[in-house]
Amino acid sequence: MRLLILSIFSLFIFSACEKKIEDPLKSLQEKEIHSLNINLYPSNIKMINSNNNPDFAEATKDIKKLHVLQIQWDEESKKAAFAEWKSNQDFTDWESIFTARMNDADIEIKAPAGREDILYASADTKDGLFVGFLEGKFDISQVPALMKADLDLGPIGDFIQDKEKRKEHREKMRKMRESVEEEASQANSDSIQE
Repeated sequence: MRLLILSIFSLFIFSACEKKIEDPLKSLQEKEIHSLNINLYPSNIKMINSNNNPDFAEATKDIKKLHVLQIQWDEESKKAAFAEWKSNQDFTDWESIFTARMNDADIEIKAPAGREDILYASADTKDGLFVGFLEGKFDISQVPALMKADLDLGPIGDFIQDKEKRKEHREKMRKMRESVEEEASQANSDSIQE
């Protein structure tokens, strides 16, 4: 009986000692170079699969959390900030488990050596970058099929589109204010000259 209790206790201690890996995207998020920051949990991930794609459901069923950042390469400073962030990350004990070039994107997925429950992924294009940190398990063999699948992001897609529309609206309003201020200062300088 003691041996059984000791064995169970030892297993518990060893499993608790497994190295906790923090989300590296939190430090990238602090650089504020992203245009999208989203955390997805199992309920959100199910909403993405509004077409009930069985491959998607099977591949994502064991995901606990997915943190995604999107960075647009519209400024050189963003590329430099990302390169600096990436050089500061310690991915030395991580193994590259999937690399591909699909739809003009360089895709890479890494996992810590000996771990199947943590993944870091990036998809780099000429226009920008998606990076993700996944906690839980994901069926890597499904990646090519999922990349080709016609997934409807449902309410999450609506949220992203609404965010882009708000951003465009804010930009139009900013330009309009600048134009009004410029006209007002021009009119003010014209009245002073008279």
